[in-house]
Amino acid sequence: MTVTVIIPVYNRATHIRSAIESVLRQNAPLPLDVLVIDDGSTDATPKVLSALADQDPRVRIVRRENGGVTRARNTGLENLLPQTAFVTFLDSDDIMAPDRFATDLKILLDEPEVEITYGDMLITFEIDRETFSVPVDAKQIALTSIHLACCLYRRALIDRIGRFDEGLEMAEDTDFIFRTFEIGVNFRQTPTVCHYYLRHDGNMSAKMEDNTLWFNRALVRSVVRRRREPWRRLVKPEFNVELPRDFWAK
Repeated sequence: MTVTVIIPVYNRATHIRSAIESVLRQNAPLPLDVLVIDDGSTDATPKVLSALADQDPRVRIVRRENGGVTRARNTGLENLLPQTAFVTFLDSDDIMAPDRFATDLKILLDEPEVEITYGDMLITFEIDRETFSVPVDAKQIALTSIHLACCLYRRALIDRIGRFDEGLEMAEDTDFIFRTFEIGVNFRQTPTVCHYYLRHDGNMSAKMEDNTLWFNRALVRSVVRRRREPWRRLVKPEFNVELPRDFWAK
């Protein structure tokens, strides 16, 4: 059995190395497969990826023409290894928290009826990219948010859910999570921080209004699905997405 971590990337030469290395340094009880989908990068990203793959055979690279993060994630799902038993995701500019698999993977191995685990994420403006630790004085907050990197899926559950909706320009990950919990999965929520979400100039440029718009569209789709198909139900972790109003201000 193997754990596959899918990382879509497009022009993230300055961040992708840290993201991948944060996975490779995990102390996991199962072999790791780091599947990087290069979505047609035009900067130095391909060079960085090739160097990492040469250094560690656990890094696999699939290159494709630029088509957006949704198609890149679907490409990842289409390239899982035969022995892949568990799947999670990581954005190319974020960091996997140390010991991310210590609790979650143990649950899935010990309790075969559990289909997915869901942990917390930590949002911060600063991180040490050598030790992958967050400085004590850094601005940070931990919460149970709606984020793919907080999930650890059984592959069989992925097969039940299907693929990411390529009709959504944004919030396709939110839509995927909604569809996950609509089918009444057996999940376990854990108190561990699985994911460091690093705020920086590159990801702060997206307008909050756009994020809210596409989130609402994903939410409406979920409501419509549940009305059309009454068997669907929204059983989910206790999400907490409320942040202090001034949190995003540096």
